[in-house]
Amino acid sequence: MKRHESLVPLSRDHHFGLIMAQQLILGRATNPRADWPTERVQQVPRLLAFFQSDLRAHFDIEEAHVFPAAGRDLADGGRQVRALLADHDAMRAMIRGFEADPVSELDERLPAFGHVLKAHIHKEERQLFEQMQAACAPAELETLGARVAAAHDAAGPACKV
Repeated sequence: MKRHESLVPLSRDHHFGLIMAQQLILGRATNPRADWPTERVQQVPRLLAFFQSDLRAHFDIEEAHVFPAAGRDLADGGRQVRALLADHDAMRAMIRGFEADPVSELDERLPAFGHVLKAHIHKEERQLFEQMQAACAPAELETLGARVAAAHDAAGPACKV
């Protein structure tokens, strides 16, 4: 399904999130020209920078604008939003763990974060966004889109993996 214009900025963010997730899962970049370190200990600062520059603002935008609309307009929106918020909380906790201990068990912890991020993005793209496009009136999506775009612009430029 073609993504509604109101959700495109978030879908673009998701693209970069999936790149990050894949790099964390594999421990390397799939693009041979990518500047992604192969040493796990060097990947932690990259993940933390990505969280600060991209994911934090992305989560805030979803929590302030998208999730309330989904909770209100989708039949099972409340359940979906609770699950997505739990994912956000889990990833924030994992980031705090990397900040507190950036060296232990990275061969397990970094791919684990990648798997949570990838699954979360797929839930939003394949379930939440598609259901919102089907359930929300065009005027509602336009209003949501304006709020998302304004919040996205206010968040400033991101590092984009």
